[in-house]
Amino acid sequence: MRKALSRVYGYVIAARNLCYDTGLFTIHRTGIPVVSIGNIEAGGTGKTPMTIALARELSSRGLKPAIVTRGYRGRLKGVVLVRPDHQACEVGDEALLMARILRVPVIKAPDRVRGAIFARDELSSDLVLLDDGFQHRRIHRDLDIVLVAGDVGSDALLPLGRLREPAASLARADLVVHTKGAGSSEMSAELVPCSLIGPSGAEEDLTSLSGRHVLAVSGIARPGHFAGMLKDLGARVDVLAFPDHHGFTRRDMETISARSQGKDLIVTTEKDLVRLDPSQIKGTWRALRIEMRVKCMETIVREIESIVRKSGISRQG
Repeated sequence: MRKALSRVYGYVIAARNLCYDTGLFTIHRTGIPVVSIGNIEAGGTGKTPMTIALARELSSRGLKPAIVTRGYRGRLKGVVLVRPDHQACEVGDEALLMARILRVPVIKAPDRVRGAIFARDELSSDLVLLDDGFQHRRIHRDLDIVLVAGDVGSDALLPLGRLREPAASLARADLVVHTKGAGSSEMSAELVPCSLIGPSGAEEDLTSLSGRHVLAVSGIARPGHFAGMLKDLGARVDVLAFPDHHGFTRRDMETISARSQGKDLIVTTEKDLVRLDPSQIKGTWRALRIEMRVKCMETIVREIESIVRKSGISRQG
């Protein structure tokens, strides 16, 4: 059954891409440079950490980026400028995480065209970073960055495999960045753990995990990668995994409490942290802060700076 569904899914994707390639579907220009960060795999490639790293780097160089994201599972409609005091159920966990840790505007907009126009007209931004934008072909982009975490050439389309599009779709990308197993490749990036965040928000050194027995709680695409990081840091790990973007319920919290008996710590991800009830996050709870170290950052930034200069709308001071 999954093989048949995968074949049907492939036909739909091929037809949709053909409609954009031939001009049957309109690609909208927004009057502001658009840089898309996306993938062809179902989650776990590091799109949001890459978007965060890129936003920080561009800001440090005097540019004014705005992030436009779908706001997956956020119930607020239309274009929303995300505030740190929003809730994940309103704007989506990834949008809220970015708004809380960045000094860059984050816009929740299922219609990315409207989101980009909002950044141009209301925020006077220099450019838009489109989080998870590779499949959103309705908006014109000036640079398409695609992250690849595995051997996509040997994988199958959803639901049989993990691919959202065939590997051949990488031909549309301007830059392909490998986030796992890239070896010495210049076009590579790596997710690395940086610190632990305690219940009060204070950062703790990663060495505090060594020899500790922890319960790894996550609702992300690849919980095994998260658990592997904790093991590499010296922790003894039990895993409690929920579906990606999971909304934690009271019953879930009871399950977590029961499973954590006899453990030294409960460790979750920052993305999961924004979906958890703050009143429940105390005592032995910690969140693992992870960042994207981008080997090819200079290459990417030079491309973006050139695009912004050519657009003629840069507002660098």
